[in-house]
Amino acid sequence: MTEHTQPVNTKIKRVFKATASVLLIVTMTFVTVLGSSRSAYATENAPSHEVWAITIGDEEILYVDSQESGHQVIEGLKNSYLTDGSNVLDVQFEPEIQITEVESSADVEYAALASRITDVEDAVEQLSAGKTEYYVYKTEEGESLDSISADKDISAEKLVMLNFDTYESDEIIDEGTFLVLYANNPYVKVTTVEEVTTTKAIGFDTIYKKTSSLKKGVTKVKTKGVKGQKEIVNQVTKVNGETTDSELISSKVVKKAQDKVVLQGTASVTAKAGVTFDFADGADVVEYAKKFVGNPYRYGGTSLTNGADCSGFVYSVYKHFGVNLPRVGQSAVGKSIAYKNVKKGDILIYSGHVAIYAGNGKAVHAVNPRLGIKVTDVNYTGSVIGVRRIFK
Repeated sequence: MTEHTQPVNTKIKRVFKATASVLLIVTMTFVTVLGSSRSAYATENAPSHEVWAITIGDEEILYVDSQESGHQVIEGLKNSYLTDGSNVLDVQFEPEIQITEVESSADVEYAALASRITDVEDAVEQLSAGKTEYYVYKTEEGESLDSISADKDISAEKLVMLNFDTYESDEIIDEGTFLVLYANNPYVKVTTVEEVTTTKAIGFDTIYKKTSSLKKGVTKVKTKGVKGQKEIVNQVTKVNGETTDSELISSKVVKKAQDKVVLQGTASVTAKAGVTFDFADGADVVEYAKKFVGNPYRYGGTSLTNGADCSGFVYSVYKHFGVNLPRVGQSAVGKSIAYKNVKKGDILIYSGHVAIYAGNGKAVHAVNPRLGIKVTDVNYTGSVIGVRRIFK
């Protein structure tokens, strides 16, 4: 048996050795192929450019293709919060922003980071927008997604989606309901201090000067008004673009305002038959005439304070507005108007009497020695037989 067993064992050993050799060859071939593949991947897929991380605090936020791009992003973020043309005194970032190079590697992770490289403009926009964070909110009485969005300055449409379309945006939600809300929180607090120069217009005054070269009631602009200008410098402190403090540094007039000069005519006109004027209004005539109600009647008088008769009263009232009426015979001047078209300020003609129409069926006139100047019904002294209009 010993002679029979020995050859079998030897044969088994030979087979084992052969098998082991084949396995070794296969393994080496696999390793060689794998190594070649990795080498090929490293050659073909290794990024051809640098990867730099923009880090805020301990978090890598964005990746750019160079250190210079990183500095451009920081500069762009700063400038997005500054006022154009201002004198920048200080800019602080909290937490600090750092730019660090990511160690070059041919592995998949490095390639993934390289694929996330952002250009400068997009990077500035993302940092300015901040990161979106979600939280649970408990509603108060009468609130809707619309009112919450307005209060929180966020999108109502996004709130509808976040809360699984459970509520319409304008639907009143039960008090105490828990909702998912979100907030855009800045990655970094950017505090800027700058001197901001602004200009403010200075208004002009209007000066009126009387002149006999113009008819009464006529005005003419002699000199146009010109606004002045004031230069104001404030030291403004802002956090992420929102002003938190403003202190006046200086204020000076850089251009003086020029007054507007208006000429007011004082020359009177003479009333004529068929002629009306447009430099005053009949309602103003009535308001002026009513100031003298209660003053005495005096035959032949023209004084609105010491006494006037009916024609003297009308004469003096219109004289105030620059119109010379005849002392008597006022039924022959101005434009004849049908009584149905009468309006305030028209002269009412009676048999032996005149008055001024005051509106609403009333007349203001010097009635008689007993009543003096008074407002009465238009027919108090008789029927109206004519109406004359002086102002259009």
